[in-house]
Amino acid sequence: MSAPPRNALVIGGTKGIGRAVARRLALDGHHVTCVYRRDEAAREQCARELGEAGLSVAFEQVDATEPAEVLALFSRLAHAEREPDLLVNAAGLTRDAPLAFLSVADFDAVLASNLKATFLVCQQAVKPMVRRRFGRIINFSSPAALLGNEGQAAYAAAKAGVLGLTKTLAREVARYGITVNAVSPGLVRTELTAHLPEQKVEELLRKTPLRRAGTPEEVAGMVRMLCDEAASYLTGQCLSIDGGLS
Repeated sequence: MSAPPRNALVIGGTKGIGRAVARRLALDGHHVTCVYRRDEAAREQCARELGEAGLSVAFEQVDATEPAEVLALFSRLAHAEREPDLLVNAAGLTRDAPLAFLSVADFDAVLASNLKATFLVCQQAVKPMVRRRFGRIINFSSPAALLGNEGQAAYAAAKAGVLGLTKTLAREVARYGITVNAVSPGLVRTELTAHLPEQKVEELLRKTPLRRAGTPEEVAGMVRMLCDEAASYLTGQCLSIDGGLS
């Protein structure tokens, strides 16, 4: 049974997995708002692709690592009666380097994009959800959070933090009919992974029992499932979609 049409907010909704999630939720009839940080070309491409599919979504340019900008976003959403029932935190950033050579600036940037932004958006989103006694929050973690990954100390630390945040928030808001879960994609061909050396990609594929990369649409399908009414008893979990990697 599909969920009734609701307001959906997708952070990082103009690229990669986020764009696939926005498309999937819009196809299901939800009223989707995509948040992007600064890439106007990606926003235009996303709008064009969704428009060609007969889908209409709203866009908001926001730096989700900045508390004032997140607060202003939710003020605008409230004014437009688009406060989210469904929240998907799909934005991410990597700055890979061995820990001994990882700069403090890069470490801070990765934690801000992957963990701080998730915290700030969740903090604002749960308030109207509590009032309505309903909500679905889906955060993005990574196999690196549990397995580690050479050269990704900052990314692994941030995604492990997302897991802790997800499980804690799930306990705090369950009484209000709000579920909070995480998805953990393995290797998915997106702009975020395009910089990986081919040798690294081949190594990941060897470790993946299904021996292939995933697609953004496959991850979007799992997000869709978590938004469904049938998932109302599922909370505080991290669902891996990584071809068996973890």
